[in-house]
Amino acid sequence: MPDEKQLDSYDRKLLALLQEDARRTHDELAEAVSLSPTAVTRRLKRLRSEGIIRREVALVDPAVLGRPLRLVVNVILERERIALVDAFKQAIRAAPEVVECYHVTGRPDFVLVVLVRDMGDYERFCRQHIMSNDNVREFESLVVMETTKYSTAVPQDTADEAC
Repeated sequence: MPDEKQLDSYDRKLLALLQEDARRTHDELAEAVSLSPTAVTRRLKRLRSEGIIRREVALVDPAVLGRPLRLVVNVILERERIALVDAFKQAIRAAPEVVECYHVTGRPDFVLVVLVRDMGDYERFCRQHIMSNDNVREFESLVVMETTKYSTAVPQDTADEAC
């Protein structure tokens, strides 16, 4: 597993810039961090090969693709035996409506983020993936009224900003 100690201030600055806009050219990145384009290319190759940069994707507005309704769903399981927990995880991974799933501590066992077209679509999702699962004791649906903050960027300590 990658270790944060592997990252120097140049790596951190590159990661911050890429999290803002991954389409920046190596020349633009090089200028921003005061390195040569070749050095930037070498660093990015290492960051990708070591798994520090996992993927580079486009963030699409869900409403444009017909999924304007976002819900946070807290799920409490009946039993927490390993096989049953793993079966729930596998079922949720297969549900395209679920864009995030967290196995958590506390009262709920899982927290899901679900994107659907409307409440009818959500009801169909619940019937198929939640209510039909004999190991789900209860679930709570929280409808997102407004997204106040959303970021995919991993925060970095500001103490390492000097390049």
